[in-house]
Amino acid sequence: MSESDPQNGTDSSLMFDPALHDRALAGWGIRRRRGDLAQEEKNSEENILLNSPEDSTLKGASTAGCTPPEGNPPVDVLENLDLDSIARLVASCERCGLCQHRQNTVFGTGNPSARLMFVGDSPGEEDDLQGLPFVGRSGQLLDRILSQGLKLTRDSVYITNVLKCRPPESRDPLPEEVQSCGSYLDAQIERVSPEMIVALGKPAAQFLTGEDTSLKRLRGRKHVYKGVPVVVTHHPAFLLQQPQAKAECWHDLQVVIETLGLK
Repeated sequence: MSESDPQNGTDSSLMFDPALHDRALAGWGIRRRRGDLAQEEKNSEENILLNSPEDSTLKGASTAGCTPPEGNPPVDVLENLDLDSIARLVASCERCGLCQHRQNTVFGTGNPSARLMFVGDSPGEEDDLQGLPFVGRSGQLLDRILSQGLKLTRDSVYITNVLKCRPPESRDPLPEEVQSCGSYLDAQIERVSPEMIVALGKPAAQFLTGEDTSLKRLRGRKHVYKGVPVVVTHHPAFLLQQPQAKAECWHDLQVVIETLGLK
């Protein structure tokens, strides 16, 4: 499928919807100020989520190529390490079978003292090659969401994944792989100490909420992980595949905009 954008007009599914907006904030106990309505309409019309190319690559469901993990790294190994030291530890990690397939470990990138942290599920093909998270087409969409939707830059937030190695064929993470990598993510959250976390997609959302349920049931609700508020929304890869879900993502992010004052 061509990566060129076939759309030149406005995507009506992403126009501002006051009812959806209010429902998104209501789940967090936030009431929208009346004076904000006109500006929010203007912002939504300018949002980069209006025109995004579709992605032709879906994540598969293969479970081949992994061996059982040996467990999380001991807490006392991580508790006195800074982010750079933890990244070096991850680079030599062999706690599950994903180490057999990776080109590079993919730790995290961005501001180590960021107010806002994004957590995806696992590295993609380009991430694996470059050793950086969200550098493929999903990352390009995330950059546009940041710059035009939230008025932020990649350098101003912290971006990572639950898994630090790419699963074979970019399939979804297995529970034992998530368990094996979980303490690394916990350490990242503790070091960055963000004011809010955005969980991108179901695997990240399930890890950060502790609920084994659908993304639909997790979206629009208030969650807290280790004292940090968590907003659940769609993964950029899903948005590239299902453009109609972009409106839902935009409304999920209203909570981030409102809470962090990003207007």
